[in-house]
Amino acid sequence: MTAVTDGLDMAAIGLLLRQRHAETTGQVSRLQAQAASMRGSHYAGSGDAADAGTVALEAAEQTMVTMALQEQLLRLQAAIDRLDSGTLGACGRCGEQVPLTRLQVMPWATHCVPCQSIVDRHR
Repeated sequence: MTAVTDGLDMAAIGLLLRQRHAETTGQVSRLQAQAASMRGSHYAGSGDAADAGTVALEAAEQTMVTMALQEQLLRLQAAIDRLDSGTLGACGRCGEQVPLTRLQVMPWATHCVPCQSIVDRHR
């Protein structure tokens, strides 16, 4: 697969990828700190059983959000790696250029829309 750069402002896409990566990393860090704080207050023995249940539920929700953000970090890092190797913007299935508008919305996209539809149907 060759690099696809015709019509794409790779510098802008790269900046967007790195900004989203930094923002997502910050979100993960904040959620992990909040979860640790919640667990600490729970283990300190404050509150009743209902409070403990609320803390457990909120911690579980934060864990799910954190996991989703960590998956997003992996997608963003993979896109940064493709940018650095010169292959960002090439569809991983057909090799055609992924439209700029798609990359602007989802800079981690690995497929053009028609190929993404095919990939989604096979899942």
